[in-house]
Amino acid sequence: MTLKQLEYFLAIAEAGHITAAAKNLNISQPPLSLQLKALEDELGVQLFERDKRNLTITHEGLILKEKAVEILAMVNETVRELQNLGTDAQGTIHIGTISSACSHLLPDRIIRFRQDHPNVDFQVFEGNSVRVLEMLESGEVDLGIIREPFNTSVYNSVLLKDDILGDDEAGFFVAVGLPSFFDNEDDTISLIDLKGKPLIIHRRYNDMLTNYCRQKGFSPNTIAQNNELASSLSWAEAGIGVALVANNATVQALSGKVVIKKIIIPTITAQAYLVWNKSHNISNLAKQFVELFA
Repeated sequence: MTLKQLEYFLAIAEAGHITAAAKNLNISQPPLSLQLKALEDELGVQLFERDKRNLTITHEGLILKEKAVEILAMVNETVRELQNLGTDAQGTIHIGTISSACSHLLPDRIIRFRQDHPNVDFQVFEGNSVRVLEMLESGEVDLGIIREPFNTSVYNSVLLKDDILGDDEAGFFVAVGLPSFFDNEDDTISLIDLKGKPLIIHRRYNDMLTNYCRQKGFSPNTIAQNNELASSLSWAEAGIGVALVANNATVQALSGKVVIKKIIIPTITAQAYLVWNKSHNISNLAKQFVELFA
């Protein structure tokens, strides 16, 4: 059994037809059929049920398909590891990130990394924390930047330091809204002061913030939930309500039209972390990139 046979087998399994698989592989049909038969003869099992139109993968074929994906992935990873040793390393680092980190946490690290590795490029995918975790689980990305909470038993993590805000301010929840929504001019606020106010909350944090409010003896007047920080901030600027968001440089860059008040009673945090799946081996390049955040 060769790696080429496994590649051919996976192409057939995906296409469900010899002719279509041969076209995708840019080879003729007869050699592909011969390779499939040779593989079945060597293994002593039937990998596909055949009819005049299509191939249906068998139970044995499904087992081989799962193992073939793992084998080829390991081979590709080994090749990348060997290529990425030394100063002439080349390749691609795939990163999933929340939007707020993409604008100010990533650029500096990427510039620094490419100074030592000019042949390395990046594929960056933006989304909310839930989407980033989905991309990590499926293997679409090597690394993810998300906000807590997340399952620390599943993911390795590095707490990200926000060079713009400083460690004392990054990650704390703040209330953002027009001055008319607040009763004082202080830079801080207690959660109880938001009782009855129209609140705009990121869906990911709704349960957490609701629990905090109930601990203070009231149910939040949530008028909108969403999946993006930009939506919360734009609604706050429009005067629709008060956005409850994790403090970051994007929030601090808002116009003077709104006020930003740090919630201190109780203190609520959602720090940003660089994470990667414990069960997936990451490339040597990705490991070196992680070191920039340590």
